[in-house]
Amino acid sequence: MQASLSMEQTPPALPEKPEPKAPPTPKPPPDRTANTINGVINAFEAIGRFKKWLDTPDPPKPPKAPPAKKDYMAVPPFDIQEIPGAMRKEHMPVAAKLMERWFSGRENGPDETSIVKLDWVLKFAHAKERYEYLVNTAIRSPEVQNNLVEMLFPYRQQIEVFPAKLADSPRELHRRFQFQHAGVGGTLNDNLIRQLRAGKETFATPSDLVAALGTFNFYAAVGHARFSRDRSSLSGAVTAEVTGVWVYVRDDYGFSEQSQYLGHWSKDGLITLPHDEAVTIGNPHVKGNVRYPVYDKDFRQWSARHKHGGDFVIFSDRLYVPVSPPIRLYLKGDAQAFEYKPLDAPNGDVEQVAGSTGRPGNNQAQNKQTNDVARILRLTPDQAQQLHYELGSEPPMGFHEIMERAKDMFDLW
Repeated sequence: MQASLSMEQTPPALPEKPEPKAPPTPKPPPDRTANTINGVINAFEAIGRFKKWLDTPDPPKPPKAPPAKKDYMAVPPFDIQEIPGAMRKEHMPVAAKLMERWFSGRENGPDETSIVKLDWVLKFAHAKERYEYLVNTAIRSPEVQNNLVEMLFPYRQQIEVFPAKLADSPRELHRRFQFQHAGVGGTLNDNLIRQLRAGKETFATPSDLVAALGTFNFYAAVGHARFSRDRSSLSGAVTAEVTGVWVYVRDDYGFSEQSQYLGHWSKDGLITLPHDEAVTIGNPHVKGNVRYPVYDKDFRQWSARHKHGGDFVIFSDRLYVPVSPPIRLYLKGDAQAFEYKPLDAPNGDVEQVAGSTGRPGNNQAQNKQTNDVARILRLTPDQAQQLHYELGSEPPMGFHEIMERAKDMFDLW
């Protein structure tokens, strides 16, 4: 049959930005004398118009046009913009909403954050399985530990951090705090091809999830982390614990220039057929009986013709998932760690220890004495580092001199 998918239907109006309204022009004060005279004149004119209308005869009625002849042999067209309606008949309401959003939008439009709900996604068994894998296994993978350390290191001075309060949009949270994902496979094209290979050659309908998202990912972003500092370590070692994560779906919605098969469609729904031509089920002159093959490239052609059609990014709503036990991470401290190893000093120099009044003969020995002073005075890692920097620019000091200098610096007398 020589029939093709129509692209002639007028596209929906593009969303327009409201223009600011100009302030109203102030009206001049009314002239009561002029208003009275104008009112009398208008009354006489109205009476004259009414009298003229009474004296005018009714115009003759035009002859009725003959009814248009129906072409009973014509095949009713099926426009590509009718696919969302057909999706609803196939119980694909979410897929229909997303496609309508695409038809009515501009290229690279704003993120879509209201259509896809996580509760809806998790109703599908294969998606729920990947979600469970993400929250129970993947977020604890050793491969993501370094990413988490780098992500949380800037917040090591805080007691805790709530990333959702630091990000003003789903995109910002994703960019700054996402650290792991789990893929859910199966585009609409993949799903249809699998069914065809399995011998399901007719009336095989994919799920709403496959039609809406195809292949997509669940993502995990840090939801809450708390920090603790090892006060007994001069290195200022900090431990971070991730106690909760945000889980959500992110997906790119759009169409490619490729010939990916999306099924045979009519206004009545979808069937899967191993043919690249339109096929008829019943009388072809009844709208809905002709099924047209639809491909990704058809949407790109429609977009080029009408200057409509906008790809966009989908974010679902978020679900907070507690992490128990927490994911423990060890962050580097603010100060450099100093070793506490015994030292055989060269050239007859002897390492000085706490209680000695002499001056150490090398930098490593003084570093150890400085560390001992910092431990005794319970200096913070920042204070210990400041003390090392202060002493590094001066001649070597003995233990008691270092102790006095530290007390002077931090007012510990």
